[in-house]
Amino acid sequence: MKKVLKWLGIILGGLVILVIVAAVGLAIAGTSRLNRTHEIQAEPITVPTDEASLARGEHLVTVACASCHGPNLTGQPLMDDPVIGTVYANNLTGLGETHSDDDLVRAIRHGVARDGRQLIVMPSESFIYFSEEDLSSIIAYLKTVPQSGEASPQPAMAPLGRILVGAGIFGDVFPAEYIDHDTPFPEMPQVGANEAYGQYVSRLCEGCHGPDLSGAQPPDPESPLAPNLAAAGAWSDEQFINTMRTGVTPSGHELDPAFMPWDSFGKLDDDELRGLWMYLASLNHADATTD
Repeated sequence: MKKVLKWLGIILGGLVILVIVAAVGLAIAGTSRLNRTHEIQAEPITVPTDEASLARGEHLVTVACASCHGPNLTGQPLMDDPVIGTVYANNLTGLGETHSDDDLVRAIRHGVARDGRQLIVMPSESFIYFSEEDLSSIIAYLKTVPQSGEASPQPAMAPLGRILVGAGIFGDVFPAEYIDHDTPFPEMPQVGANEAYGQYVSRLCEGCHGPDLSGAQPPDPESPLAPNLAAAGAWSDEQFINTMRTGVTPSGHELDPAFMPWDSFGKLDDDELRGLWMYLASLNHADATTD
């Protein structure tokens, strides 16, 4: 009996050591990912100053950026958990005084900060598909936003958070690691109620709904599965527009803006939303179900 207990103790002790070694290894891997840097050559762009471009930039920032960075763009926490860590969407005000055009191209299009560090939960996998015209307009507008509020803190992950990052539990939260940085600027489609523009806008949905919009697990592990967006094509265009404006689907289901930023996408005008609906209606996913 003593020999059995002795061997059980040895086995349990060995397992504990293995768990500790694995945890340390994952924590080191997580720290490495948080600190990883990239050398990216920013594509040269010409930043406009005309009123139409600034208005376009403001419109796109409202649609694509405000849901994470806050309605005033002063930044807000995306995750604030003492056990896991804190991740903020950065304060985007006053960038014209602190960031060059190249800095902003790298951050928006490539998910890389001024110091080369890869940005966490920055949806550059979608933003890399902004046309040169739209990216230039976004940067032009951001440079006009005056400084407000405090600088956002850098990501601060607790040991458990670093282990989870190292294990990949949060998914692909560092787009700079996997996007094709040689992706060319796409052609700018005609803005409005047409399928080509709808496909262009739909790129903003891929980070949560998957590259083919057939549904996926968003980066936030607490988020419900993002559904197959082909289902929205079964609605009428007016039902789709109303859902994006009110957050209530035709069946009466209320969308949670914490997970589905309908209040931001609802800032698209009717023709833009109609174009998005036209593209979603063209998809043919066999498992799509309406809600």
